[in-house]
Amino acid sequence: MTSKLVMGFEVHQPFRIRKDAFWNPRFKGPIQEKYFDNELNKAIFERVKAKCYIPATSIILEEIEAGEEEGRDVKFFFSISGTLLEQAERWGRDLIELFQLLTSTRKVEFLAQTYYHSVSSLWEDRTEWREQVKLHRETVTSLLGQSPVTFENTELLTNPVILEEAEKMGFKGFMMEGKESVLKGRSPNFVFRRKNGSISILPRNYMLSDDLAFRFSNQAWDQYPLTAEKYASWIKASPGQLVTIFVDYETFGEHQWKESGILEFLRWLPRELHRAGVEMSLPREVEDSPYYDLEVNGISSWADIRKDHTSWLGNIMQWAYDEAVRRAEMPSKELEGEYLKTWRYFTISDNYYYLFTEGGGPGEVHSYFNAYNSPIDAFLNEFYAVNSFLQEELQALGVRNEPFFFYKDGKRVNVAWNEKQFREVLKRDESLRDNLKYLREWLS
Repeated sequence: MTSKLVMGFEVHQPFRIRKDAFWNPRFKGPIQEKYFDNELNKAIFERVKAKCYIPATSIILEEIEAGEEEGRDVKFFFSISGTLLEQAERWGRDLIELFQLLTSTRKVEFLAQTYYHSVSSLWEDRTEWREQVKLHRETVTSLLGQSPVTFENTELLTNPVILEEAEKMGFKGFMMEGKESVLKGRSPNFVFRRKNGSISILPRNYMLSDDLAFRFSNQAWDQYPLTAEKYASWIKASPGQLVTIFVDYETFGEHQWKESGILEFLRWLPRELHRAGVEMSLPREVEDSPYYDLEVNGISSWADIRKDHTSWLGNIMQWAYDEAVRRAEMPSKELEGEYLKTWRYFTISDNYYYLFTEGGGPGEVHSYFNAYNSPIDAFLNEFYAVNSFLQEELQALGVRNEPFFFYKDGKRVNVAWNEKQFREVLKRDESLRDNLKYLREWLS
């Protein structure tokens, strides 16, 4: 029977591209506001803050304090995107103050991720991904007072290269989906170590996580209603070393409404865990006790049935959008400032997620989270917006030529628009120096 629970929350809000970017383009104003709908972003943030972020975080603080008085350890981890922290600094400073109070309890761990909750880890050139991870780590350290030691890649996207890169960046632990094909039949209820490496891996128990995130208020579910006492008993009865639960924070009050009893469930769960004999732990507290070596092959995530990358890069619209985003990378980095920041908003995974076209259960989930009327509507606005942004950048740089495409092992890996960008790409990746022989031809 399991004696430990590691439980935490994904806290993220994107910057959404304007719904009228294609139909009603704006030609004036700050560059970020020309393409992103800050009125909508603010409205959604304030709604979710009122329904979830403030009440759920207040409950956690109260239960940590109550636990200290009663001799119980109440511990949770949070993975908060940089874009959520940015929105909180703009529109909800009281939420930042609550997160800072969580730090002061020493019973909460903040994880690292990509600042922009982006898909950049899926690109062949991971320079941008590393920069976003570094930026997020610095932001959490300066704003929340913790230097993260555990890493959670966007949407739990994992492959061997991502895992190895996280270890090279000095992270002790790595959160991953407990996908059967990756675990090769083993239970997710253990701490693993990367084979031939040292980083510890905590697989998410997605069955128990989804009981909470998706089935909690489903009255047709044969386990409805799910009480804190029942859930604690399930965790205790689970075989293994520990159970890792990881859900969207918005589960508590936004996706599952207050009227469902979800907030009271959150309040009572630590007490019921203690009664059941389950100890609440943080990722950093269990990462020194790996039970098995794990060789990670292929790609996994926590999304949909396939649990791979196809929620973001699985159809022609997503590929086209991604190609346009990547074409704008080097101009954005040459121009820097607001151009670079705005470009990074385009890399946010939600913009790709809205373009998912499959039906069935996954389609229903994507439709629920879609900021647009349909994937087609999303594509018209997003593809137009990112290409308009790119044209604005090229005009600012005085570029009138076609781009130079870098290839490696038959795959297109980067794009440059002038000689300065060309040489910057070579500096980032020495293996692309074979492309030098084409430079004169391209410039002529």
